[in-house]
Amino acid sequence: MKKNYLFTFLILLFVSNMKAQTLNEKRAVLENHIQNIKDNASKLKSDGQVPPKEYNIRDLKNTIDPVTGENKFQSLVKLNNEIKSGKYAPKQNISLLGNIISNSNQRINSINNTQWFERGPYSVGGRTRAILFDPNDATGKRVFAGGVSGGLWVNNDITNASSEWSPINDFWANTSISCIASDPNNPQVIYVGTGESCTNDAIGSGVWKTTNGGTTWTQIFNPAITYTANGRRNGIFYVNDIKVRNNAGTSELYVAVSGGSVDGTLSGYYDTGLYKSTDGGSNFTRLNTFYLTTSGSTGLPIHHSIQQIEIASDNAIWVSTRTSGFTGINSGGKIFRSTDGTTFTNVYNANLPGSRVQIALSKTNGAVAYGLLQGSGTTEPVRIIKTTDTGATWAASNVVNSGVTLPQDKDTGIPANDFTRGQSFYDLVIVTDPTNDATVYVGGIDLFRSTNSGSTWTQISKWSNNNQLATLSVSQVHADQHAIVFNPKNSSQIAFGNDGGIYFCANKTNIATTTGIPVRNNRYNVTQFYDAKMNPTKTNSTEEILAGAQDNGTRRFTGAPLANNLYSDAYYDGGDGAFVEFDDNNLYKINSYVYNNHYLYHAASNSYVDLLLAPDNDLGHFINEAALDRNLDIFYSYGNKDNTTKEITLNRVDGLSTNPLNLGRSKIILGNFTDEDVSYLATSPYQTAYTTLMVGFDNGRLFKITYANTGIYQISELTVPFVGAISDIQYGTNDNEIIVTISNYNTISVFYTTDGGTTWNSKEGNLPDMPIRSALMNPENKNEVILGTELGVWGTTNFLSATPTWSQYTNGLGNVRVTNLDYRPSTRTVLASTYGRGIFTTMNDTNLATTETSVEEIYRVYPNPTRGDFYLKMNAKHKNVTVNVFDISGKLVFTKNGVNPEEKISPSLPKGHYIVKVEKEGEYIFSSKLIVR
Repeated sequence: MKKNYLFTFLILLFVSNMKAQTLNEKRAVLENHIQNIKDNASKLKSDGQVPPKEYNIRDLKNTIDPVTGENKFQSLVKLNNEIKSGKYAPKQNISLLGNIISNSNQRINSINNTQWFERGPYSVGGRTRAILFDPNDATGKRVFAGGVSGGLWVNNDITNASSEWSPINDFWANTSISCIASDPNNPQVIYVGTGESCTNDAIGSGVWKTTNGGTTWTQIFNPAITYTANGRRNGIFYVNDIKVRNNAGTSELYVAVSGGSVDGTLSGYYDTGLYKSTDGGSNFTRLNTFYLTTSGSTGLPIHHSIQQIEIASDNAIWVSTRTSGFTGINSGGKIFRSTDGTTFTNVYNANLPGSRVQIALSKTNGAVAYGLLQGSGTTEPVRIIKTTDTGATWAASNVVNSGVTLPQDKDTGIPANDFTRGQSFYDLVIVTDPTNDATVYVGGIDLFRSTNSGSTWTQISKWSNNNQLATLSVSQVHADQHAIVFNPKNSSQIAFGNDGGIYFCANKTNIATTTGIPVRNNRYNVTQFYDAKMNPTKTNSTEEILAGAQDNGTRRFTGAPLANNLYSDAYYDGGDGAFVEFDDNNLYKINSYVYNNHYLYHAASNSYVDLLLAPDNDLGHFINEAALDRNLDIFYSYGNKDNTTKEITLNRVDGLSTNPLNLGRSKIILGNFTDEDVSYLATSPYQTAYTTLMVGFDNGRLFKITYANTGIYQISELTVPFVGAISDIQYGTNDNEIIVTISNYNTISVFYTTDGGTTWNSKEGNLPDMPIRSALMNPENKNEVILGTELGVWGTTNFLSATPTWSQYTNGLGNVRVTNLDYRPSTRTVLASTYGRGIFTTMNDTNLATTETSVEEIYRVYPNPTRGDFYLKMNAKHKNVTVNVFDISGKLVFTKNGVNPEEKISPSLPKGHYIVKVEKEGEYIFSSKLIVR
């Protein structure tokens, strides 16, 4: 018997070791892919190219397939088609979301047609490179615009300052739009290109086409992804431009393709070039005239990287180039011209291989063209050129007395020889006036106009009122110009696209005035939010929400919903926004900038202070992980990982509610970690005597720190079955109930424990392969859980089963990346922050929610959550009422009679979730959810 026991033990030990080994091996492979991403970003920077923004790099590390290192954005297209077919349509109501339905229009009759409510921001806008006046609109008022941050939009009357934008299609919310063009032979046909190569920020999904003026879209140019022997990814990921030429009645479609690197893999570099189709995009041919060389390592041809395509008034085709991703390839700095659309002649070569070139053609004279080039270094960062003989000779701004000069910005912080302020790789645009090619418009940081072919320039916009700009009487237009588009039906009107969205000039003769270029961003909601939270003490009609946005600071939403359902919003703080939080007694709020620049506003003292000081505030991640213990009023954040020792530290700040001007700052030493890094922090809402801090890593490791508020904190690593970046750690109805989500493709994404992390169960069910970023459990029904995903919000009504059934609940929200979910129990409100469509809310659809919605200003329980005592806010006519408190099982746990408005109630309840019901002589008055912490 002893031998049998020993043999069984050894077998179990062997199996356990094999599982651990397999888990560790998987993590090692993932960490290798992560390191490749870091190395590639560094290489791009050292080669003088533009690496992705730090947030994008980190997000890609946290979403790649752990096995292959791929970013599987392309798989979302297939998933979207499955959603449209009704495959993931809800079959049951989910009360946590107010019975919201799917976006697929496939639902059973019992599912109520309620929806998410868009809450704003109303007029912030976002980076825009693609603008098209709708050729099907005889009035010339309808305009399409594509957000690089996501989405194709339409405005039915851009001439009206009150007009609003509407998203064309929910799936576009997850697509980076780079260019748009219509077919001159059939205006119902419109093409859209995707992916932004200028910053490597957003990988695209090829070319899309509509044949009905924008109602429905089909993906037409997106070849299957393949890989070379040296690991390069082949495919069409970055489409810089699209043009359609009318060649004697035949529509010739031209597509400019570039390459880039987002997830550590060089993508599309072997597929760059100019592509042509004469059958509406059914078949494409890459034109060999742009061939450069053949790769020695793969044997594949390398073509020029194409930046722009223009059709001249004589129907000739002009093409400009940009830098290649391959070292030593002479791609950039060139302009080509063709009369037959097949053979192109190089008419200009700046001998600047890394140069991006923009071109502008005369609409009245086929021989006249301008070029705007990215230069080299500080000696000549930008160049403007002009030809009047189809490129045989050129006048250039780098030649004295050539007749062509550079604009000079009035901003003293912008060099006289560089109106792009070092960003010619990014903000660079030039066009000619369609009625007079001597009038030229260019954009860098600001906008300029020349009326004498570039000999002199006038500044027509300013990005701020700093230094010398305050005295310049022109329109204030957001910085970083990307698009200038004349209205084909009214040449006096111009639309502008920049990092702030859309601007519109109704009359170009007045363009250089303070009102010449007003903004047109009403409901052009392409704002990318990293995080958003609701004030737990507010109601839906006295709302306060903080949300941290990419490039658009922290925004504050307040008050009751307006007539359009949006909240009033304003800047709360500038720059990039990030982590936000409120305490549960409305004493303070927290907002963040990048790294460890976290800030505390303390209401009673009216003080706004730095939570971390130098040098700590400049350490951490670009969008830094942080958590707030609302019970003890202690702030925690990821501190730093030492490059030499690999030691990871966390920051701890106390005194938030009581001593804001003398905060206590200390550190927690987590340990040494070779490759992995922190990806999420969370505190337990159920511990009131000390802090339990959970620390998730980007390879799936999970640590619990008890007594994190003290100097004798205890760190333990939990044994977990997951591999990938931990994107959320959410507590359920008690301290032992925890949901963990993973954001990587090709992983099990949802795990659940009821014993504090000793054992874990997968809750993947039928959940499709996509990044999962946030989770929420209904505290009144543990079978209801919702997820914030790469394609909207998904939910289940049978979470506790072994294989939950997940459905998509996105009506009104769309297929957009949801970065965070927040829940306010007192009003049963769910908040979703998105990366590209602003913020949305809905409310739990129950009798309680209906009652609270209609009378919340008169009746409520506060503070909520509470640490013990609470009060009733009621109409003064209600006196001597009875207060009953029930736990979530329905058991009566407290009763008090003869209660009056604003009277203190001290039920001495253990921490948890409760229902408070107020009645008088058997007549119901109101009910409210109550959380005791």
